Amino acid sequence: MNCRRAFLTFIASLLFFSCGQKESRLVLMTNNVEFVSCAELFNASQDKVRLLVHYQDELIKSFGSAKGSDKTDLLAGSFLQQGMEKKCFASLDSLFKKNGPLDANSFYPALLQSCQLNKKQYLVPVSFNLPALVFYSQNYEILKDYPMLSFDDIKSLSQKFNAQTKDGSYTSMGFGPLWSQEFLYLIFKDSGVYFNAREDSIVYTENAFSKSVDFTREWIESVNGSAKNEQDFAFKYLYMPFYSQVQSGRCLFSYANSRQIFSLPKDQIHELDFRWICNNNKIQIEDDFVSIGILSNSKNKAAAKKFIAWLMSEYTQKQILDRKAAMNLSTDSFGIAGGFSALQNITERLFPLYYRALLSNTPLSDRLCAPQNFVSDWAKIKSMAVEPFILDSARDSKSNFKTLAERYQNYLDSEAK
Repeated sequence: MNCRRAFLTFIASLLFFSCGQKESRLVLMTNNVEFVSCAELFNASQDKVRLLVHYQDELIKSFGSAKGSDKTDLLAGSFLQQGMEKKCFASLDSLFKKNGPLDANSFYPALLQSCQLNKKQYLVPVSFNLPALVFYSQNYEILKDYPMLSFDDIKSLSQKFNAQTKDGSYTSMGFGPLWSQEFLYLIFKDSGVYFNAREDSIVYTENAFSKSVDFTREWIESVNGSAKNEQDFAFKYLYMPFYSQVQSGRCLFSYANSRQIFSLPKDQIHELDFRWICNNNKIQIEDDFVSIGILSNSKNKAAAKKFIAWLMSEYTQKQILDRKAAMNLSTDSFGIAGGFSALQNITERLFPLYYRALLSNTPLSDRLCAPQNFVSDWAKIKSMAVEPFILDSARDSKSNFKTLAERYQNYLDSEAK
């Protein structure tokens, strides 16, 4: 992380010291390194404003009140929604008014609404990612009648793929929920389990959680025999990256999100296919979708709005995609700011031209479901406390079992050191 921060500081310095005295300066703080490239394009596109980029892991933690920093104008990255409640952001309604530069109908509705508070627009969604199951392209015939995959579909197809020896050992296993903590988390989120963390406590809907535990355990036992079978199989055969797992022929599916899939080299993607995970006709957007907002105390709001309008124009986003293709950056990053564009036309019409595997797998607007609003350090809380708690609950780990509250306290203690 120190190397990344040093790199961003170096680039930001170049951008800053190249400014002329008559140019206005904008400062953008982000936890997404792709905004450095956006700043380069923006600065090259005009000579009125120069954008300076700083990196910060947890943006809203750095701006705990509306005062924030008088040296920063924009925040861009993941988990910014809590900042709306803390009154960190200025209203962006003027961008969407009748003669404004942005059209609300151009955005995915679920994302745009998640960036509102009391029907006022305080953030603009930029990009997002979706959960998927990857499979080897040679198994296409098995999946040809499934444009997307529900949990019931996954269970049925996985069970048909399973193969055992006479002594009961599995030589092939379609898919195991315990193989991926991210997939387990998706099951629980898709089933209506609500998690919420505050400074000193974490809560969840216990009834919904209990039902999800029962659902997952029944899945494991009915399809793969036991949690031990899934874990033993993973230990024996699935010690490789997700794309190699399905290529080995030992399993039918491997879990990955769109960013992970489309950051692979072209020769690896060529041998893979995927299906979005769609339950109850909804595809859950990943928690860490990217948005951008203007700090309420910014002294250069007009220029900041111009940058957002520039960034969220179809012309600019085509330039960004063209630049990635020309510089062969597709294996380092995916799409716009690491994901699908929040602009429907860009994702549905342009992305398939750059990412051929999307020709038959473009996400549909009415299927997308935005995540709830989380605290700024939710990514760490989820990986260190929530997902391990779900995993131990699903596999019925009784020895040394820690409650979610205990795990969250351990996280807080580690952060305090």
